Order: sequence, then structure tokens, then C-alpha cells
Amino acid sequence: MQRIIFCIVLFLTSFSIGSIQVEATSWVVLEPQEVVSRAEVVVLGKYDFSSKPVPGGGQSIFDGIKFEVIKVYKGENIPSTITAGIDNFDNGWVDEFQQQGGEMLLFLEKKDPNFLTPVGGPNGMIQINNGQVIHPVEKIRTFYDNYLKEEPKESVTEEINQEVSNDKIQIEEKHTFPLQTLLSVLVVLSIILFGVIRFRKRN
Repeated sequence: MQRIIFCIVLFLTSFSIGSIQVEATSWVVLEPQEVVSRAEVVVLGKYDFSSKPVPGGGQSIFDGIKFEVIKVYKGENIPSTITAGIDNFDNGWVDEFQQQGGEMLLFLEKKDPNFLTPVGGPNGMIQINNGQVIHPVEKIRTFYDNYLKEEPKESVTEEINQEVSNDKIQIEEKHTFPLQTLLSVLVVLSIILFGVIRFRKRN
């Protein structure tokens, strides 16, 4: 009888353990230099959790979320708003951190067919507050603090505005050149006309 009860308890325990869903994703801690070297795009900004998530391709654990870019550290022609991947289990703490004024420095790579994803999950998501790296490991914190000291590119919006301003200047210069030429011609013609009139009066 005891054996029967033991077998029943063992079966129920095994069934219960097997039915428990994993509530978090474990990630291997990567060296910061590997994160930097793997990243195709590096941007500073904030996730917009009010936007509609974009499902990841295949068996991806990431969802794509709208990300407002403040500065671009690596990458060409990066728009002011991109779609960046985020592990569903990271939404809570990232949203809370951003609501407290924090920003995210993302090291992104092309792992998902639908959007860029952080290198090694949280390895590629560095918390920034008032320009300072927030990280419990001093070695990693120092590494990314030094990384931030590199001269960043301007945000894409500012670059576009600058290009528009330059175009306006060039257009104004193109319009100004004919105007200056016309004025010069008019001055010369006036001088010639004035000379002709004086010459006729004398004669």
C-alpha cells in the first residue's frame, strides 16, 4: 500500500514540475568587448512601450518595440525612430527604469529577420542615467563609461535638419549670384549711360 501511495505522489510531483512554465530567460554574461564587436548598430534612446509590438520571426523570444533614438554611436542612416527587439521578460524593469528618467544604450545585431535585437539580450542593453552607466559590476561599468566618452554622432533628426539648412544656404547662394550679376550689369550700364549723356551735352 505504501508503495502504491509513493508511486502516486511521485507521478503527481513529476507532472507538476513538468507543467511549470519558465518565467525568465537566462543569458550567458558576455565580455563588453564582444558585445561592442558584435553590434552592427549602437544607439542611445528610449523604448516606447505604448507602441504596438512587432512579433519576432521564427522561434524568437524577442518582440519589436518602437525605440526613439537620441544619439547614434554606430550605424549609417539610422532614422530617429527604429524598431528594436526586447525580451518580453525585460519589459517591466526597462519601462520602470525609463519612467524614472533612465535611457537605454542598445548594442544591436541582426539576429531576427524583422528587426535588430540587443546583443546577448540584457548584455546589449546598458542602463544610462544622467550620462552615467548604471551597472553592478565595476569592470563593465567602467568599460561602457569610457565608451560613452567617445564623440557620438548627432541624432538623425538633427542631421536631417542640418542637411535641410545647408540646402537652403546653397539655394540662396544660387539665387544671390544672378542677382549680384544683374546689379553689377545695371551699375555698369548706368555709368555708360551717364557718360553718354554728359558727352552729348558737351558737344
